[in-house]
Formats: sequence, structure tokens, C-alpha cells
Amino acid sequence: MAWFTRKKQDDGVAAVEAPVEEEPRLPEPPQLDASGLRSVADHLAYLQSLVEPLRPFGMSLLEAWDQVMCEDIDSMINVPPNSTAKIAGYAVRAADLVDDEGHLAPPLEIVDLDVERLPVGGAATVAPGDVLPRGATAVLPATFGTVEDGRVRLIERVSDGEYVRAAGEHLRFGTRLLSEGDVLDDRGIGLLASAGIDKVMVRPRPRVVVVSSGEHLVEPGPSVQHGEVSDANSYMVAAAAKAAGATVFRVAVHSNEPDAIREAITDQLIRADLVISTTGGRREDYEAVVDVMSELGLVDSVNVAMSPGRTQTFGLIGEDRVPMLMLPGNPVSAYVSFHAFARPLIRALMGVRAEHRPVRAIAAQGMRSHRGQLHLLRGRVTMEGSIRHVTQVSEPYALAELAGANALIVLDEHSEVVNAGEAVKVWLLDEDE
Repeated sequence: MAWFTRKKQDDGVAAVEAPVEEEPRLPEPPQLDASGLRSVADHLAYLQSLVEPLRPFGMSLLEAWDQVMCEDIDSMINVPPNSTAKIAGYAVRAADLVDDEGHLAPPLEIVDLDVERLPVGGAATVAPGDVLPRGATAVLPATFGTVEDGRVRLIERVSDGEYVRAAGEHLRFGTRLLSEGDVLDDRGIGLLASAGIDKVMVRPRPRVVVVSSGEHLVEPGPSVQHGEVSDANSYMVAAAAKAAGATVFRVAVHSNEPDAIREAITDQLIRADLVISTTGGRREDYEAVVDVMSELGLVDSVNVAMSPGRTQTFGLIGEDRVPMLMLPGNPVSAYVSFHAFARPLIRALMGVRAEHRPVRAIAAQGMRSHRGQLHLLRGRVTMEGSIRHVTQVSEPYALAELAGANALIVLDEHSEVVNAGEAVKVWLLDEDE
């Protein structure tokens, strides 16, 4: 916001100085605790306050699969759209089947099924599924009458609606099908298509660009030279972002030179709703990205009360203030940080529930944590009947440990010891488990 000031001029005439604009900056961040740490909940809430859901637009049904509805959808037609015969017989007016005294009426004249409207005293031969002519109110089973000289002599009668699948019986015009906030799945697509809907208003998939940088990182391959490290983090994070529902692009710099990093990031801003930066674990690689982020936008760097993943950096980058998240270089820290912060941001951009929904599991062994920090352990959840059990996964090789886990065990800031047999909270990494 511009501000103005006055000062005394040499000639004694007061003049208004040119307006001075304040430098743009991020909103005031949450307070730190006594240890100089920001809580995980405060940090996530702060990041989410800086990101808004993407604007919705109309898409065809197949393009909109697994995306968030931004409107209420009502049926535009009746399903079925016409009344049809359930069995073989004759489309009739039920009122024509009895005379004024309540006896069976005289034989009905057989007319063509494609007649514009069933005449009084008429009957049209129908097969199962045939559309009834207008005016017909029931189907007379073939066994309820005999045909003589082009007429149906009645043996039994039926009432209005008998042996008829009425128009709108399954779905009536104006029935609510899906509501704003629902995620459009395959069954929903079938339902909408059956109701005459071909396009819907949804939020698009967030475009996430994973930018990998690091002087000693190389592309995965059979030959890794001395001093080089295969770039696993960016592939893992890109796959995790895709699993979270994003459209993902991966870009590798393989350098920690500021110019190269700056070019890689700025080139991607035009197609990014979120940028995620990964490195190979060297501190200088991480700091090189943070320095470039500070040049390009507004940056928040903080130590979070979380293990692993203590160091976190976030920024709004470029003229359009594209959100950018810098993940720690250690593979476990990067992956845990993704689920704690990046995944919620992706989901927030989609306009759906952001955080993991924790579930309860029984600990198979004792576990320890540090009071005042959120501890996220790698775990393997199994089912015994309807009860979940979780075992901590511990491997010397970090990526093998992650590969063996299907959950993160959540030990909150108040936990120090969990004994075997006690319940703990877990985030399921495979949502269908």
C-alpha cells in the first residue's frame, strides 16, 4: 500500500513526496514455539492460506473423470425416457378392459404399434422393451387374451400400470444426480450419461512441475559413475503427485548453478499450478534452490516440529505468484514432507479434502518419539479380520524402507512411548487398504 509523507522545503512550501510502495511480502507467519519451531498444523494451515482452488471450467465427461464437481447436476430427462412393456402382450388402456357393469369388455381391435395414439378400444401387439404408444396405460399379457379376426378377446383384465416400466421409473426429470464437491468417478459418469448430461463444470487437475537439481545427480540408468547419484527423489515425488490427482511434469537440471536453476524454474511457471523442487541430499544443492527462490518471489523458510522433514521452504514465485515447495533432500524426509504438505496443497488446488484422514491401527511393537514433535514413522499395515495392525518398517536403505511401507505411523507432539498392543494413528498411503 502506498504511503505519503511531508517535509519542509527550503522555500518554506510543503510538498508531497512521490508515493512509495511497500515491498510485497508474505502474510505474517505463525508464531514459533519455545524451541524456535513451527508446529506442523500451523505450517500446513499457513501454506493452505496462500493457495486457492483452481478455477472451474466445463469439460466433457471423460475428461472430467476423478475431478471435483463445481455445480449441482439434475437429470435432464426421464429414465427410461418412455414407458415400455415388461412382457409380451398388448398395449392397452386399462379402462377399456371392462364395461359399465364391470364385466370384461368386448374384444379390442388390434392396431399398429407405431400408431400416433392408441385409440379407445384398441390394442397394440408389444414385445418386452417395446415403447408403448401414447395413451396406453397397461400391458395385457398374451395369455390374458385370444386373437380372433384381428381382435383380442379378453380372458383376464389388468389395471393401470401393470406390466409397464413407466417413463421416469428409474430416474425422473429434475432428480439430483451429483452435488457440488462430489468427485466424478466412473459410476457417476455412467449416471450422468444416462441422464442426458455430456459436460460438467469441474476444477481441472493441478499441473505440478517437479524440478530436480543437484550437481551430482544423473538420470537413472545402468551406469552410474564414481561420485554420481541416480536421481530417485524426483521420480518418486512425481509419481506421488500423480497419485494425488495432479497432471505432472518432471524437469531435471543436474546442476546447482543459480543461472541453470533459475532458468529451469522460470521456464516452467507458465504451465505450473504448483512447483515442487527436489535435490539429492547435499546441503549446498538445497541452499542453491532456496537462494534462487528468494530472487524470484516471496519465500518462507522455517524449521517445523516434525521428524523427518524438519527444514521446510515455501514460496510464491514469479509475477503470477505460483506456489513452490522445496522438499528436503533426504529421500525419506522428501517423501514424508510430500505427504505432510505437498499432497494437501495439490488436493487444495483441486478443491477437495486436503489432509490425510488418519485411521487407527494396533501397534505390533513398541515405538518411541520426542515430545513436542510430530514423528512420522514408516509402517506396514495388515488386516486381521476387521482390525488393522501396523509394524514399523526399518531398513538400512531409505528407498527400500519406503518401498516396504504402505502407511505412515503418526506419533503426535504429545507422544513419547507407544507400547505393543496400543492403538496408533496411521496415514494410509494406499487409500484402498
